[in-house]
Amino acid sequence: MGKLPPYSLVVNATGLGKDAPGSPLTNACSFPENSLVWELNYRGDLLFMHQAEAQAEEKRLHVEDGWRYFIYGWTQVISEVFDIPIEGEILDRLSKIASEVCKA
Repeated sequence: MGKLPPYSLVVNATGLGKDAPGSPLTNACSFPENSLVWELNYRGDLLFMHQAEAQAEEKRLHVEDGWRYFIYGWTQVISEVFDIPIEGEILDRLSKIASEVCKA
């Protein structure tokens, strides 16, 4: 990661942090400044996302977790199967509800 330029896209698509604990990076990692860091996992310890969050302010990172991606994917399946459009405000509302239930 030390060779990535600023404004990079850094993605954890490994399953580490969801299927197995941990991160593909060590705690000594240094994210490139002004980068988008995307954790594709939506459950588990999400260590990769927490590593990025710890550097977010200093490095001006935009950190996205996989939760919204997960909700979007499932709602699109439901939308297709039941022929119900799920987008915009409805998607936002379902995401908020699911997030609140997940934290409970």
